[in-house]
Amino acid sequence: MSLVILLSSAQAAAVRGVSAETSLAALEPRPLTDGRFFLGVEVLADPSHAEHWPLLSSLPQADYDTIASLVPQGS
Repeated sequence: MSLVILLSSAQAAAVRGVSAETSLAALEPRPLTDGRFFLGVEVLADPSHAEHWPLLSSLPQADYDTIASLVPQGS
């Protein structure tokens, strides 16, 4: 089972990009065909993204298998 975090387009825009000035780590939420976006829950364990943890940890999560049909072909 692989968990993902579900984001709205506004939430995805808020976290997209380099997470910290001293880091090369960046978040790039992937789109779903229903207008939402997703990230792997692994970002909640990466200290490079700690500034986004409060928002990301408050968002709904789903098993990737339940949203796989919403991932655009070729993504």
